[in-house]
Amino acid sequence: MSTAGLPVSQRLAFWRGVFTNAYGSMVIEAEADAFQGAVTRLTAGELEITSVKSSPVTTRSAARNGSDAHNFSLQIVHSGLCRMRHAGAETVVETGDMIIVDAQRPYELSFTRPAHGLVLPLPWHRFERDAARLEALAGRPMSPRSGPAALLSGFVRSAWVELVELDDAEWPQSAADVIWDLLASALNGGRTTAPAGGRAQDLRRKASALVECELYDPEFTSSAMAERLGVSARYLQQVFAEVGTTPSRFLHGRRLTAAAARLRDADKPCRITDVALECGFGDLSYFSRSFRRRFGVSAARYRSECGSAATD
Repeated sequence: MSTAGLPVSQRLAFWRGVFTNAYGSMVIEAEADAFQGAVTRLTAGELEITSVKSSPVTTRSAARNGSDAHNFSLQIVHSGLCRMRHAGAETVVETGDMIIVDAQRPYELSFTRPAHGLVLPLPWHRFERDAARLEALAGRPMSPRSGPAALLSGFVRSAWVELVELDDAEWPQSAADVIWDLLASALNGGRTTAPAGGRAQDLRRKASALVECELYDPEFTSSAMAERLGVSARYLQQVFAEVGTTPSRFLHGRRLTAAAARLRDADKPCRITDVALECGFGDLSYFSRSFRRRFGVSAARYRSECGSAATD
């Protein structure tokens, strides 16, 4: 849902309606003549991620007294900065910061510049045992500077880019499990089931070498990567979470890098279609979208400005 395409005079009213319908009575204040906003929701099994982008805005929510008495969510600042008042605390949260929100208590969010946030409702059956810790943390930022919180913030933000901005259809259940594993670890003293430093680095090196060998096979996926390495997909997700990415995004990035190198090779004139296929992209339109997002120009323009002659 987006205000794009609406008359300026209707945008703020539309935005208010979206959130009132979803969350009940709310107060939303913004400059009406300059307001823009977009909401995107992704669901995959028990995982739900809602992306909220908007121009500067202040949102106030009253306590919710619904039938679900355990309505916690994890909110992550994907970009921007905001001031939050919630559960007796007032704090400033910046890009990458995370905060637990308890919908049973009122809150206020104030953005003084454009911002992008991600909201993940917490499945109660997974976190019921952590209720006391969630209540204590509500309104207090979880800094992504180190430990499982850092891994979680980087992993969720990377996964969002992979799934929505890169339009990648592959989203194994293991990735959702990793999100909940990392949050549980952050809530309970920083213990994590991911391999320790040296072992994790070794596994990533092996994964990188395997990707280079299989880069041009469109059937090679992150699930196949885990199988070839002899580990579970969930375990491999945890290993890549340590460096703020996912196996799928790592593979996708290497394929785009290889495509760009091929397009720069002036000694080997090439067609865009051939480059896409040679670099493991079975869908030309997907390759074109991905390439433009990564390099800021179309593959054809990149080729003409940086390298090989056209043979299309």
